[in-house]
Amino acid sequence: MTRRRKTLLVVLAIVVLAAGGFAWYWQATAVDRQVNALLDEVREEEPGLVDRWRSKLGLGKDRRTDRYGSEVSDDLAALGPSAVPALIRVLRDGDTRVRSVAAGALAKLGGPAFEPLVAAMKDDSHFVREEAAWALGKLGDARGVEPLIAALKDEDEDVRGWAAWALGKLGDARGAEPLIAALKDEDEEMRSRAAEALGKLRDARGVEPLIAALKDENEFVRRRAAEALGKLGDARGVEPLIAALKDEHGSVRYFAAEALGKLGDRRAVEPLIAALKDESVAVQCLAALLLGGLGDARAVEPLIAALNDEAWLVRRSAAEALGELGDARAVEPLIAALKDESKNVRFEAAAALGELGDARGVEILIAALKDQFPWVRKEAAEALGELGDARAAEPLKELLGDEDAGVRTAAAEALKRLRGQSEE
Repeated sequence: MTRRRKTLLVVLAIVVLAAGGFAWYWQATAVDRQVNALLDEVREEEPGLVDRWRSKLGLGKDRRTDRYGSEVSDDLAALGPSAVPALIRVLRDGDTRVRSVAAGALAKLGGPAFEPLVAAMKDDSHFVREEAAWALGKLGDARGVEPLIAALKDEDEDVRGWAAWALGKLGDARGAEPLIAALKDEDEEMRSRAAEALGKLRDARGVEPLIAALKDENEFVRRRAAEALGKLGDARGVEPLIAALKDEHGSVRYFAAEALGKLGDRRAVEPLIAALKDESVAVQCLAALLLGGLGDARAVEPLIAALNDEAWLVRRSAAEALGELGDARAVEPLIAALKDESKNVRFEAAAALGELGDARGVEILIAALKDQFPWVRKEAAEALGELGDARAAEPLKELLGDEDAGVRTAAAEALKRLRGQSEE
């Protein structure tokens, strides 16, 4: 083959490619072009031969960017309902990420996308099925319940997990029994999602299965089960949750304590008092705060003891709880806590003394007006305003020139309260 003939063939190929590019461009609607341009930003596959030639001819370019799929999905949804047909077609795209982003955009577009998303639940890519399950949950259409229930048996564990999440999101009682069955799924993430979803459904049928799930071999499943029992608010969960306060994993103990706080059952008081000495600081702090919320006088002395805990986080939580309980036995210990080395503890101690309303706290609160940390000074000023003792007037006036604006405001408000009480 001569060089001239080779050159001619190359030119002809270029012409054909160019013609095809022009034909594609003009046949596509404006919305099609916008959709394709946006989706090209997240395309994972390398451009094909035709696209590379189109790029060389200036008829197109490689639009891939580093933007997140969620950002592109938002832009696609902003195109409005007219983009639905194009996005439906894109669900058949060869690039899995493109299909997933398109499914996400369809979810944000609402009703017109329902049927295409149901069809996408049977896509051969598990990424698309995941995205479609998520989208059906976001849509909030009750017609999605049955397809999602079917997806709980999908071969891919992630699809099953997202289907469980979506059923929880929809909150339809039809999902209860299938989700209960899913608590025995071989995949731990799936069991965790099922427990979470049952908590959202708030269906009493989930109580006993969730109690059983508190003994699951996986800590994340146990944690979700505890959290779900708190949301269900059923008294049958109290004793099992109390037992879960002794779980080997701190996260499970934490969520068990939180659930007991939501249930508000007095049977939890003594176990929560014991939890004040838990090896996890997070559990200790939560136990203290929950005891304050339960309002049981049995917690006063243990919380006073917790003011001497080695962790300042625990001491701060104990001070806050004692303020909530409002027991006069806490006044002197809180006065001592206003000298704590931690500014956070001093802050809560000042607030608690204001809540208790005991005049024994006045002198130490006046001294706290000179604390080196502005928010301790601010809280002390507010507490003195609540106590309404005339001895605080002059010290508060001095604080009107404080370098911190918040402190000055608190002092001014406290003085206003003092004047109002003296006029009465």
